[in-house]
Amino acid sequence: MKRYYFSDFDGTLTTTDSMMSIIIYQRGKLGLILALLRILPWLILMFMGKYSNQRTKERLLHDCFGRMTKNEFNAFCQKFADSHKHILRKSLYDKLVEAQHNGDEIVVVTASPENWVSRLVPEFKVLGTKMEFKPCFSGKFLTPNCYAQEKVNRILEAYPELKTNRNDIHIIAFGDSRGDKEMLEFADEQYYKPE
Repeated sequence: MKRYYFSDFDGTLTTTDSMMSIIIYQRGKLGLILALLRILPWLILMFMGKYSNQRTKERLLHDCFGRMTKNEFNAFCQKFADSHKHILRKSLYDKLVEAQHNGDEIVVVTASPENWVSRLVPEFKVLGTKMEFKPCFSGKFLTPNCYAQEKVNRILEAYPELKTNRNDIHIIAFGDSRGDKEMLEFADEQYYKPE
């Protein structure tokens, strides 16, 4: 039986939020605080349910990285990844590496942009949010924020066989938040907040 492992990234495969970490890496903690203050009205509206999580995230990333071209940003993401392997949760990471060695399909499904996630775990396939560059980051995503039902949508887009051949497939999912609920429910075996 073919086995597919789908893991969330932030807080599940990592011990911290990678978006906050990459902003701190670029600007320091004070720079993160100032960036959050600049988007405070939208943060408040988001927490009140009147503004989307996606638009808030786009605004924050644009404030921090809007002057970078795609090549500049990817090079920065590589430097970040090279110095931040320690944020990976070793127990789950090792489990996924072992499963991959056994021939299982390993996929990280994340709301974070693929630019840095794919560099932190280059050994795994990554389905994440894609940023738009023209040539600098435009402040928009090319895809819907990979969160909640969008995680399942992206999985089915990448693996259409999961729509029809479920009798021959076993799906294992790992998550740690509300944004992983639909992906966990989609799986045959679920692990919430894995140790």
